[in-house]
Amino acid sequence: MGGTGRGVVIRIDDITQRLSLEEMMVQSEKMLSVGGLAAGMAHEINNPLGAILHNVQNIRRRLSADLPKNLETAEQLGIELDTVNRYLQGREVPKLLDGIQQAGARAAKIVTHMLSFSRRSTRQMAPCDLPALIDQAVEIAGNDFDLAIGFDFKGQAIIRQFDPALGPVPGTANELEQVLLNLLKNAAQAIHQREEDSEPGRIILRTRLNPPWAEIQVEDNGIGMSENVRKRTFEPFFTTKEIGQGTGLGLSVSYFIITNNHKGQMEVQSAPGQGTCFTLRLPLAQPQLVAAQPIN
Repeated sequence: MGGTGRGVVIRIDDITQRLSLEEMMVQSEKMLSVGGLAAGMAHEINNPLGAILHNVQNIRRRLSADLPKNLETAEQLGIELDTVNRYLQGREVPKLLDGIQQAGARAAKIVTHMLSFSRRSTRQMAPCDLPALIDQAVEIAGNDFDLAIGFDFKGQAIIRQFDPALGPVPGTANELEQVLLNLLKNAAQAIHQREEDSEPGRIILRTRLNPPWAEIQVEDNGIGMSENVRKRTFEPFFTTKEIGQGTGLGLSVSYFIITNNHKGQMEVQSAPGQGTCFTLRLPLAQPQLVAAQPIN
């Protein structure tokens, strides 16, 4: 350029981290608002739901020929209890009662998940061996009844990549196990949804020391997610599964456990046909213990 030419300054900023932080903040605000709503809804639902399940149990008891009171009442009315039960069997009434009980149990499970949003974790954290927790979650997932229906979890290749430099991490073991189990279930289901001629199913489980965090990753080579679905992954009641196959609360509760109860981070990377990777970050030190240390 000549002496009179003008220079051009081009500035390129990588805003990936800022966008990720903003996304987590938006998600946290959603979870806080859902927490108050969930508590009220759950308690309102619990009472009539409890009555439904209790009355189903009472109906079964009052039709049982094993209770003397039932036989006595039937005799007073001049009817045979066995005849009544044969009629009920013929009209498949016991199956209807089974359906009510199963639907009620599913609703109770949803209520339990909803209450998870409103509870503050009061359990004392203890050092957790993450590889041992992961192995235990894998074993439970392999025997899970829901996964056995259409999902061959044990048929997937499980690859462990554990960082030997990572020691015990403060946490609540049963809560972390619940999170891991949810992620393993989702991984198995994502693999199951692929085309039949796809490569063999694979789930990679990683731990990594990344101060001030301990990281856990659950990666699968499943069907993957679109960007719109990925952004809504942790929203309560959001699900891409068919009706009856999921409540849309598993990942929301997992997010709450990691970010609220453990003061950690949880994020997901995914693309259609490219699989999915969930990353959990847990503080290497308990926040309350760090804050309590005296200043010298």
